[in-house]
Amino acid sequence: MKSKLCKYCLPTNRTSHFSLHLEFYLEKFPKIRLSLPLIDNWVLEFLALVGIVKFEKDIVRSLFYNRSLIFWDEAKKRGLDLSAIQLLGKPTHEFRLIYRGKKHYFEGTPLNIFSGQESLDDKSKTKEILLKKGIPTALGKKFTSIKQAEKFAKNLGFPLVVKPNMGSLSHHLSTNINSMQALKEAISVAKSYRPDFIVEKFVAGNLYRITVVGKKYIFVCRKNLANVIGDGFSTVKELIFEKNSDPKRGEQGALNTTLHKIPINSATLLKLKSQGLTFKSIPAKNQQVYLQEKFILSTGCDVIDCSAKTHPGNKRLFIELAGFFKTQLIGIDFICEDISKSYKRQSCAVLETNSLPYLDMHQFPSSGKKFDIAKTGWDVVLGKLSTSAHFKTRCHCEKRAQRVT
Repeated sequence: MKSKLCKYCLPTNRTSHFSLHLEFYLEKFPKIRLSLPLIDNWVLEFLALVGIVKFEKDIVRSLFYNRSLIFWDEAKKRGLDLSAIQLLGKPTHEFRLIYRGKKHYFEGTPLNIFSGQESLDDKSKTKEILLKKGIPTALGKKFTSIKQAEKFAKNLGFPLVVKPNMGSLSHHLSTNINSMQALKEAISVAKSYRPDFIVEKFVAGNLYRITVVGKKYIFVCRKNLANVIGDGFSTVKELIFEKNSDPKRGEQGALNTTLHKIPINSATLLKLKSQGLTFKSIPAKNQQVYLQEKFILSTGCDVIDCSAKTHPGNKRLFIELAGFFKTQLIGIDFICEDISKSYKRQSCAVLETNSLPYLDMHQFPSSGKKFDIAKTGWDVVLGKLSTSAHFKTRCHCEKRAQRVT
């Protein structure tokens, strides 16, 4: 019998959360690792000798995320020695760079060569850091106990948000919770993903994704839920087909695309129903009709570049935040009414941070300026590697000279 897909994980096709629960318990033993990117590098090289691991120079593009492909393409332009790591004949989304005779390994993007991003994906740790540093964030706390979470929620007050402490793509996320019954259901949904979860205050506004590269280059875009704009005579279904005809939009399950076609599924029907509409409805001219609940690329959301209009004070805030972490790459989910206004003059919050953001959103937005973020990223990476190599060589020569004298 075929296992049923988890509806709270869609569009990710997941039938079991066992590994996520196991990961939670293994986190209590830091030396135990499950994933390939954390295997010691010498082990990778040994596995390559016996044929279990392969370093591929040619890749099947459909098997890789666009956030990696943009760096792959830029690397090939520069003539860099970059390989994709295969494990037992399957891609792992890990890569090896050989630069100036030294091997470097990274997941997703070369900016992750530089360590220190472990706490970025832990929502509770990030929240603690933000509160300590005075960065605006949604008031909230991590729990494993349902009773303690309910007591905290009563004191905090509605509306609320409940989400797993670790995870991405809005998996098992519940927002705008306004009753104890809805809270209980949301906690149950979150705990089915993994034992620890966050209860926090709901903050209204527009959702922005900020990516900071090299602690100084800032890219900002607004993510809009999948939507269509009425023309006064076309049905909702016809408007969806028209928008999906854009060649920049790939299929829902495709990895090697940034923008995706808007799916027509049960979630679409529910979203339309909440607005009193159906696929046969004819929206008025300029009426915006929303079609999905999740702000993720694979549900067909729009990505609008807002880098130039971002208030200078907000940019300083994001640079400051990036400086709290020992990493050259950070994705920031920020909510506010208007990114062109100072965060000090409006209700806003940093919702969470991400160590492996979809940088390609800034290179291939649905509207606005396009940035060659892969070029910027490689400039930062190679600059740091070159500086590091020069520093080590200089120190070695100085120590040798001291021994001689």
